[in-house]
Amino acid sequence: MPAAETNRTSDVARVSLLLFAAGWGANHFVPLLLVYRSRLGLSPVDLGTLFAVYALGLTPGLLVGGPLSDRRGRRAVVLPGALLALGGTALLAAGATRFALLAAGRLVVGLGSGAVFSAGTAWAQDLSAGEPPGTGARRATVALSAGFGGGPLIAAICAQWLGRPLLAPYVLQAAALAGAIALARTIGAGRERAAGPAGHAGNGAGAIPARFFPELGIVAPWVFAFPAIAFVVLPADVRAKLGGFAVLYAGANTAACLAAGIFVQPLARRRAARRVAVAGLVVGAVGIFVGEIAASAGAPAAVLAAGILLGAGYGCCLIAGLRWIESTTPPAARGRVTGIFYLLSYLGFWTPTLLAAVARRIGERAPLSLMALLALATAAASALRRWRSDGGGGAPGAG
Repeated sequence: MPAAETNRTSDVARVSLLLFAAGWGANHFVPLLLVYRSRLGLSPVDLGTLFAVYALGLTPGLLVGGPLSDRRGRRAVVLPGALLALGGTALLAAGATRFALLAAGRLVVGLGSGAVFSAGTAWAQDLSAGEPPGTGARRATVALSAGFGGGPLIAAICAQWLGRPLLAPYVLQAAALAGAIALARTIGAGRERAAGPAGHAGNGAGAIPARFFPELGIVAPWVFAFPAIAFVVLPADVRAKLGGFAVLYAGANTAACLAAGIFVQPLARRRAARRVAVAGLVVGAVGIFVGEIAASAGAPAAVLAAGILLGAGYGCCLIAGLRWIESTTPPAARGRVTGIFYLLSYLGFWTPTLLAAVARRIGERAPLSLMALLALATAAASALRRWRSDGGGGAPGAG
């Protein structure tokens, strides 16, 4: 293998490891909420606040980090963002008994993670230039999904069996993230494959593609809507049957859901992005229907199975979106478009709140059925429209 090719493969591995560690840090807080709720006596409003401040930090991280990396280079944004996320982890580790520190830690983690997700995904795609279409998108999806799913499982195991459940998970993640940062620093600035300033990459290169919102925008919220239903909504009705293993079940459920998002990647590899998205929306809708029945029956194993279907839907929608961006957006705008895609995707985390609000008016079960029908309607709308990434929209960057 030529030296340049070896260097590029090594660089991609380093970026993927950093995405994994950042994804781990963003999501391992989820199963620990059960521990915090019991130890600190947190109210539902307090728990909602901890989610909200993460989103508050994530938004500028995504919106600023991606475009800034288009202008300054991926390395110049990803490494400071990762260091910021590491500082947020330190705050969380110190906040075992102090709500204010927990909120501050979640805010800082969100800010740093947003920059890493947007610029780091674009970096993985840049480094995969010249390889088969979709390679960079697949690598980013697998790395992030492994972190999103593996982190909660590790945290749940620590909380279940280790003596310091609110410290050990953060120490492990901090060590992994620090190591990933150290390795990513060895990627030379000249090997980023960045296109330089957006204004130097051609007419309209820094703009959002005109067909982004009607094609990808309607799919993006489902990326995290499906896992949010699997993590938050469905387990609520079976938690009472789990006894002292509720935290472990939460971690296993999260890991199984997101692992399905990884294992579905080979099936999506050779199919057009639009078809992958449609398949993901249909599978996710089936997962909601199955989960609704499982939750009504109070069956933890069936809820876990529904979570796997929802995870497959998540994986398909995520890889479809990143492949759309990779095939239609030039490198000089890729960070910006990726950041907006992730921002729309994270709207899906509001799904439990929306379902709870609707349930007050029409009952507990009907909202899930409506959500499944909405996913199927989105699938139908996507199936009936030819996507630009399927070859109908001209060269990348053409509005």
